[in-house]
Amino acid sequence: METRDFEEEKAAFVGKRVFLDDFVLPDYGAFNIRNVKSLVGKVFGVNALKPAVVPDNVVDDFDGVEKVFLVVMDGLGYNRLLAYVKGHDGFLSEIVGKGVLKPFTSPFPATTSTSLTSIFTGFTPAEHGVVGYQMFSREYGCVFSTLDMKPVYGYSSEVEIARDYARRLKPWMHVLEERRVGTRVVTKRSIVGSGLSRVIHAGQETVPYSLESEMFVKCKRVLEQPDPVFLILYYSGIDALEHRFGPYSEEVTAEIESFEFLLKNFFGKLSDITKRETMIMLTADHGVCETQRTRYVKDSPEVADNLRLPPVGDSRTAFLFGKEGQCERLRRAFERSFDGFRLVGCDDLVDTGAFGRRADSAALSSVIGDFVGLSKGPEALAYPYYEDERNREQRGGHGGMTPEEVIVPLLSVRLSKL
Repeated sequence: METRDFEEEKAAFVGKRVFLDDFVLPDYGAFNIRNVKSLVGKVFGVNALKPAVVPDNVVDDFDGVEKVFLVVMDGLGYNRLLAYVKGHDGFLSEIVGKGVLKPFTSPFPATTSTSLTSIFTGFTPAEHGVVGYQMFSREYGCVFSTLDMKPVYGYSSEVEIARDYARRLKPWMHVLEERRVGTRVVTKRSIVGSGLSRVIHAGQETVPYSLESEMFVKCKRVLEQPDPVFLILYYSGIDALEHRFGPYSEEVTAEIESFEFLLKNFFGKLSDITKRETMIMLTADHGVCETQRTRYVKDSPEVADNLRLPPVGDSRTAFLFGKEGQCERLRRAFERSFDGFRLVGCDDLVDTGAFGRRADSAALSSVIGDFVGLSKGPEALAYPYYEDERNREQRGGHGGMTPEEVIVPLLSVRLSKL
């Protein structure tokens, strides 16, 4: 498939959002996946869900649509999708050719927990406060994983991080339910009930699956029901292989081929009535970069000795907390030791709107520290709490601010066109 027009549109979009030459800032006002809420509100005519200024033409014609099928493909960045359809004249190419494909942005950091929280709440990271794969909790005095909402080192039954987030954050899908639009979340059985799921799926009906073949059987049963429905499918197979083998590996290509085959087979089994009533929106939480080298903070004493706690964030975005009075020494040491990263003051990054509006960002100071180290290329940064973690280096990473990570697809089409 010829992809030149899509590549040029992406380049023009990136050019308007460029930051410090190597990076791209999220566009929370319109072209960001947190605004899925507004797009779904437009389709179903629910004014309470339409505050963002998102043009109608970013999705396919939705006149008469009664069912929206949102597919969140973990790790399938815009560049990766284009590379695939350029080399494979298959069903995904048909969807791109007959539908509408637009470049959108992931929230920052470009990582699953941050992005999914934005999709399910409609909030920016500044508003929902989930910023990275690992975070520091001043309340509990620990570093925790934002996926399972538990400390990364040690454990205490008194730590109720998921409960605390769930009390404060409420998904927006209940607004559809109140207007008699059913909502369902089809997701991996192994993550149902996890810390993050308890937050973003609160009050929703989840439909668990174990294998991809079962996944589409569950989706078919939901869409074939006669009433209006908003169905969300979360699929993580591509991301899992990207981390292990690299985003452009043969293994990842094979996984996309497998998903494409199952998707085509699934659509082929839907009734004509369901196809007329349904629009698919396919997007991603983030893209993935090749990782060629992982650097370890523990191996640089001049950096580690000036930190008051381990780096948090992600492998490609490190939030650094300097010891009191030692921030300038930390800055110099980090820039000498990790030249594959760009060091930016966290206050300066907040001012750019990387997390959302400055007015919403006051609570971030305690969780993002003094500096952020942004990977400019194929390097990652890690802090192994256990030494055997050094043997688990990955070939793909995300969480940063490069176009490969931040630019994600929003692909939509009426199923009746396929």
